[in-house]
Amino acid sequence: MGNSIEAIIFDAEGVVVDTEKLWDHSQDILLGNRGLIYDRDYLKPRMAGQTLLDGARLMVNFYRLNENPESIALERKEIIHELFEKEISYIRGFQQFMGWVQTTSFRYAIATAMSKTLMEKVERNLGLQGYFGSHIYYIEDVGNKSKPAPDVFLLAAEKLAVEPKNCLVIEDAPHGIEAAKRAGMRSAGIVTTFRRELLHEADIIADDFDNIVEFIGRENGSVL
Repeated sequence: MGNSIEAIIFDAEGVVVDTEKLWDHSQDILLGNRGLIYDRDYLKPRMAGQTLLDGARLMVNFYRLNENPESIALERKEIIHELFEKEISYIRGFQQFMGWVQTTSFRYAIATAMSKTLMEKVERNLGLQGYFGSHIYYIEDVGNKSKPAPDVFLLAAEKLAVEPKNCLVIEDAPHGIEAAKRAGMRSAGIVTTFRRELLHEADIIADDFDNIVEFIGRENGSVL
């Protein structure tokens, strides 16, 4: 099928599930415990798509904390797990978009930096496997290679049996968009978490899922 889009690979957080406000709250709590203020503009784009430990290392370096990154990562894990128990919801428009996707021949998967233990909480609350079945892939499946490494997207494409050039990644974060580019995939940057200018490397910057439907139509010559 040439360069047409045959598969859609979703990041989870900020694309499928609305967790970003919870992560922001967790950083406020963790840093507030140390008398510090969370510098969202600097840290969030750099932490998105990273493991808990990678994010802890960033904070230790940025704030020059005299603490072990491993202990910070453990504290982050405890805080975010507690917050995930309280409130998880789908991103606005995702369920309607998936209703459309399921009427097409597209294959689809999730490829995420979210830990499996956190995803279990999402599954309990939202029933995510009802959409994706076994096609949910984690950076834990690729040796914890965080985005912008392309490994988790390439794994998803392999499992879906679709060439990378025929995959569209939907991402909300700069690291994810860079990972898609490194994987040789097209990307849609959806403006749920970051400002448009931070998503400029994407093939389309989408205000909502309707924009992505339109983009797929153009890329596939309106034959869906």
